[in-house]
Amino acid sequence: MADDKIETVRVVTRGYELSAEGTIPVATFLRYLEHTRWSTIARSQKLPLRQFFAMGVVRAQTLELERDVSFDVALDITMWLSRVGKTSMDYSHDIVRVDDGARVGRSTATVVALDTNRRPAPISDEARHYLTERETLSKVDLTRPAPASAWERTVELRPSDQDLQQHVNHARYADLVDDTRWHCAQAGGYGKDDIGGAVRRFSIVYEREARVGDTIRALTWRHEELSGVADFALVKQGDELVTRARLEFAQQGAARHG
Repeated sequence: MADDKIETVRVVTRGYELSAEGTIPVATFLRYLEHTRWSTIARSQKLPLRQFFAMGVVRAQTLELERDVSFDVALDITMWLSRVGKTSMDYSHDIVRVDDGARVGRSTATVVALDTNRRPAPISDEARHYLTERETLSKVDLTRPAPASAWERTVELRPSDQDLQQHVNHARYADLVDDTRWHCAQAGGYGKDDIGGAVRRFSIVYEREARVGDTIRALTWRHEELSGVADFALVKQGDELVTRARLEFAQQGAARHG
C-alpha cells in the first residue's frame, strides 16, 4: 500500500449531528468527507493536489455505509487519488472506526477542476504521480429518466442551503433527497411497501448548479427492478435537470454490523 500517498483526517461525531434514528446520517458523512478533501488539498504534503487546478467542484459521489455510527465516536477518514482524467479527478475514501479498526464506510467523489472563470480546466499529467491503486467503489448508472408516475414535491431553496461557492452545497442535496423520500413514503407514493430504514448506499450526480431563488421540483420513484431502491431527480425552472440521485436501503430484517 502506498501509504506515502494516502492522507488521514480524524473526526469525532457529535450528538447534535445525529438523525432522528440516533445515527449519523448520509449528509453528515458527506460533510466529513468534504472536510477531509478541503483539509488535504489545502495543506497535505502527501497529496499536494492544489497545484493542479484553481478550484474544483464535486460532479458525482457514491457513499457506501457498512455500520451505523452514533455520537462521540472517533473516525479516521483516509483519502487517496484514484483516477485522473482530462479535467477531473476521483478522490476515494475509507471511513474507519478508531477504537477497533472496523470500516464504517467508503466513498469515491469525482471532482471537476475549474479555472478562475469557473470553466473546466485541464489537469497536468504530473498529477498522475500521486495516483494510488486501491479498491474503490464502482460508479452507479443514474441515467434513467423519471417516469410519468414519479411522486413530486416542491422545494424553495433557502440562503442557508448555499455555501462558499455560491451554490447549494453538495451535501445539502442529500438532505433534500432523504426529506423527499420521507415525504413520499408518508404519502404512500412508493406503493404499499415502504422504502426506508438503514441506508446502504447513496449515489448522486450533479448536472447543474442551483442557487437561492431557484424553485426545485423533487421527483422520486421506486426502482423498477431493484428492491429497496429509490431514485430521484431534482429539476428547476424550465425542467432543467440539476441533480440525479439514488438511495439504497438494507433489506428489512437484515443485520447491520455494529
